Amino acid sequence: MPSSVLLSPDTHPLRTLTLARLQLGQADPVCTLTTGGEEVLLYPLVGTVRVRDAAQDWGTLGGRRAVTEPRVQALRFPAGRAHAITVQLVGYAADLLVASCVVDIGAVAAVAHWEDVVCHPVGDGTHAREVREVPTPLGYQLYSGETLNIPGGVSSWPPHANTEDLAKFAAGLTTWEEGFFVVCPEPGVAVLEGYYSDQTPVDEVIRLENGTAYVMPLGSHACYAAPGSYLWYFWVYCGNALHKEYRQWASDVGTYRK
Repeated sequence: MPSSVLLSPDTHPLRTLTLARLQLGQADPVCTLTTGGEEVLLYPLVGTVRVRDAAQDWGTLGGRRAVTEPRVQALRFPAGRAHAITVQLVGYAADLLVASCVVDIGAVAAVAHWEDVVCHPVGDGTHAREVREVPTPLGYQLYSGETLNIPGGVSSWPPHANTEDLAKFAAGLTTWEEGFFVVCPEPGVAVLEGYYSDQTPVDEVIRLENGTAYVMPLGSHACYAAPGSYLWYFWVYCGNALHKEYRQWASDVGTYRK
């Protein structure tokens, strides 16, 4: 099976969130993903695949040659029932992420994101980056997208969560789980301060390696690209500790968080 689990509650400080990587090539051109009722997000990185389940042939998905290209597509499957999802390679190779979470109440129907991903230019100067956000339909719990840092640039700053958000989370009033998958020519770093989803505190600096997944805390996780190297990362989160928002109007002059 050409898939591998990157993050899960069995191996990382997570409660319900799982992130896997699916790599299809000439030797393994087809994979069937079976689920047990969790919500699922299929997120192509590069390459093209054809996706089918018992209810529908979804056609082709993906098409990028590099993650730095802005064209983002994704496919969601609702929680509450099992799925057998066949993913078949179209072309030479394809690389995808599969995120899932366990939820009590799910959406009714699967949702394809073909042309609705929104690109937000965020920050200025060394903090300038592009955030590509996949809309989260009603009934779905996974929020996802990707961020592209300029060479030497910084993202996920200022912190998304404020003091009030952290206090509610530490008291057990809210939930939060978040994972990253990193692509970068040269390693970057992340400065972590806050709480993991199991309320474990964290205060450390980690190295961000190409092709590696990380659990990110609620709080601060500023990500620094190496000088001369972009830093790209996929992000996925679930929980109600905060809600990220992006600038829309002329009077939106604060940070993009909320």
